[in-house]
Amino acid sequence: MTSFQGLNEVASTLQSTVGDAVFGPISVRVLLRTGVNLRGPRPDQVSDPVALGKVLTALLDMGYRL
Repeated sequence: MTSFQGLNEVASTLQSTVGDAVFGPISVRVLLRTGVNLRGPRPDQVSDPVALGKVLTALLDMGYRL
C-alpha cells in the first residue's frame, strides 16, 4: 500500500486507476461508509490521518488496494 499525504492524493490515484466512470460510484460508496467525500473533502478532512485511514480501509474492504 502506498503512503498518501492526503485525501486529494487518494482520490487522484483512485480515479487514474479505475477511470472516471467508476470513480463516481466508488466515491459515493466511500462517502456512505466513512462520511468522507472524495470528490470534494471538507478542508478539515483533507489531511486528517483518521479520515485518511477510514477511506483507505473502506477502499481495501471494497477490493481497491492503492
